[in-house]
Amino acid sequence: MTNKEKIEFLLKEEGIRDKQFLDTLIHESFNLEWDSSTGNSVLDKQFILNISDVINSNYEISYFEISHLIEDENKIVVKYNHKVATIENPKEIMLIAKVVAIWTFEEGKIIDGYLISKPN
Repeated sequence: MTNKEKIEFLLKEEGIRDKQFLDTLIHESFNLEWDSSTGNSVLDKQFILNISDVINSNYEISYFEISHLIEDENKIVVKYNHKVATIENPKEIMLIAKVVAIWTFEEGKIIDGYLISKPN
């Protein structure tokens, strides 16, 4: 699987819900800089694995509408909208965030990333 295909699987095929996939995708030395509405955070691999648990326990549906997916050497840039439906109300799809992410790959794994998100 190419780096671009890995990101597509992560976002389009619910790879974010699959901790085993995430564990193989993310390098042990992974570092994520995330600018969000709450400020800037620097996060590690375990944080991403925990996000998978949060998504699985809180959302019946979670998907990403990708508008841009660009690959340049070992970097992938993706712009997407994150939409969900809660377990309590599975028929109502809500946009929860607009996101731009830049992922850097090393030896087929994501080594670092930069993410900026805006809540809807």
